[in-house]
Amino acid sequence: MTPRDRLVRLERELRVLSRSAAVGRSAVRLDDVVDALGERALLVFISHRGRLVGVSVVGGRVRVHDFRAARHVPPSGDVTALDRLLRPAGDRAVVVVPSPELARVPWGALPSARGRAVSVASSVGCWFRAAVRPLAVAERVWVSGRTGREVSALRAAHGGRVCSTVDDALRGMARADVVHFAARGERQDELFSYLSLADGPLHGHDLAGLARVPSVVVLSGGESGLAPLLMRRGARVVVESVRPSTDERAVDLMVALHANLANPAQALADAQLRHGDLGFVCLGAG
Repeated sequence: MTPRDRLVRLERELRVLSRSAAVGRSAVRLDDVVDALGERALLVFISHRGRLVGVSVVGGRVRVHDFRAARHVPPSGDVTALDRLLRPAGDRAVVVVPSPELARVPWGALPSARGRAVSVASSVGCWFRAAVRPLAVAERVWVSGRTGREVSALRAAHGGRVCSTVDDALRGMARADVVHFAARGERQDELFSYLSLADGPLHGHDLAGLARVPSVVVLSGGESGLAPLLMRRGARVVVESVRPSTDERAVDLMVALHANLANPAQALADAQLRHGDLGFVCLGAG
């Protein structure tokens, strides 16, 4: 067996092991979900036989909405056309479970979502398990991988500790409540996706080996593919962008976000309303 063949085989085995972690989880009862939602609305989007169907849970009532052909769902850049998908939620804070066609929608950019708390989850069960986890935001670590200005501004505004290497970042994650990565992300297969730090890549398989992860993780360098893994490992909230983030406004936006992490989804909505939409989404239970 060649080295390349061994690598392919190892990657395949790691994918199987990572997916097996979700096996055996019990189903979530609708009554429990309704109780956990409180005043929020839940929108679940499903592709079924070429049609996009929405299921809303608003005020304890469940409704089904037909949004017609899934292949006609507008691209994520057409925010006005996508805005109709949020209508069943009214003006409530909303939890969104997107279908594959909607996975990269910058929900905060939709006209009716501006300034409104929006949490995005991969499933109703994922959101519920995150929602019942405690939200802790006291101990903060800033990880520098691309620019010192961002972490310097965050530390000056909110205190905390700065680090820049893989080992220091992993040690910080094992103890901190909030970890913020100002680092470029590279999306690959989940366990081999990584963040570029000062001394090399921090891979998904490094994070998978942690005994615990922080309550809140912010990935300010764009979509890395690491958010689902972090959620499974126990994070309550992961904030990242669905598009590359090189805008200088991101520094001020991140400082504003961390000022009100007791309510992460609303803090992100307020920050993007003030500093401009940069495609950031609040994943999990914000």
